Amino acid sequence: MSRLLILFPCRHMGNLLIALPHLKAMLDQHENALLVFDETYRAVVEASLPDETRLLGYPGAALERNQPLAKRAYAYLRFVLSMRRFQPELCIDIEGEQKSATLARLSGAEQRRGPARAHSHWFYTETRHLRHNGHRGEEYAAISNPPAAMPLHYLPLQSTSHAEQSLQKILEENGQNADEPRLIIHPGATKYFKMWHPQQFALLCQHVRSKDLTPVLIGAGRKDRRQVDQVQACLKMPAVDLCDRLDLAQLIALCRNSAGYVGNDSGPMHLAAASGIATVGLFGPTDELRWGPLGDNGRVLRWQDCNRNCRRTYCELEHYPCLQRVNVEQVMETLTALGAFDSSTLKRFYSCA
Repeated sequence: MSRLLILFPCRHMGNLLIALPHLKAMLDQHENALLVFDETYRAVVEASLPDETRLLGYPGAALERNQPLAKRAYAYLRFVLSMRRFQPELCIDIEGEQKSATLARLSGAEQRRGPARAHSHWFYTETRHLRHNGHRGEEYAAISNPPAAMPLHYLPLQSTSHAEQSLQKILEENGQNADEPRLIIHPGATKYFKMWHPQQFALLCQHVRSKDLTPVLIGAGRKDRRQVDQVQACLKMPAVDLCDRLDLAQLIALCRNSAGYVGNDSGPMHLAAASGIATVGLFGPTDELRWGPLGDNGRVLRWQDCNRNCRRTYCELEHYPCLQRVNVEQVMETLTALGAFDSSTLKRFYSCA
């Protein structure tokens, strides 16, 4: 059997979670395989593929532009040499980013498969033309060998005892019982046009408290911090603020120990849905048919379809009513339909108290 190199060094956590069922299917089928992923998301990969050792982390953080050039060059060269030592015969790149296409060419594999793109013949020996009218997971299926079974579902996530214990300590430092029922709220996103208004998130926090759940705000980075601060400024009783407090392993533990999740189109939305909790994704100018959560526990809310002249960074109607006119009552109704407030859902928290 051919030595298979699977390339997925993508920096988007949502893409990774969608792709993981296909990545696992290839690892299961090929004994001599090696999966390349961005080292930033090792906790996600290990939670999805426990006991898997055929892994090679791509040093994405070490290659950021803010790092010294010599350090970046050393990290990249060291990684490429590690990849080539595997001596792959077949390389499959299902994401098709420029960096993964370049790695495919540098892998040393005689056979290289990837999506058709500009100048793809320079990087791959075989290309697949994709139809961009379905979910992203379906596009991955067209290149994977073999693909995961359809309909596609996330791989179940497992949290570690260390992450559970460290999360409990963080919650206690914020005055919360670790077994207290909670709802995770992520008010940020990578792009401002994906963000629901902070005042709406604040009103949601108040409604959640009326259901005996504690709202917990999460996020990471400058944009998320700004959104969280604006939400808190609208509240008389501040929500639990865990922005920039959790690593990915702790975030997985938090998701697995919460009643539900509400947030904009982002990686944490997919992480929550993969954890199996009630998940509401708030969508605006991005396509929910392509990027919506997988499985039966996730729902997408949007007010209306975008105008045909709208673009992700340009709204024909101004102010993105597709997203901003979604109201808190719709979110609460959706959470109720998903069972976030059911007595059976909350009982597991109170029974542990």
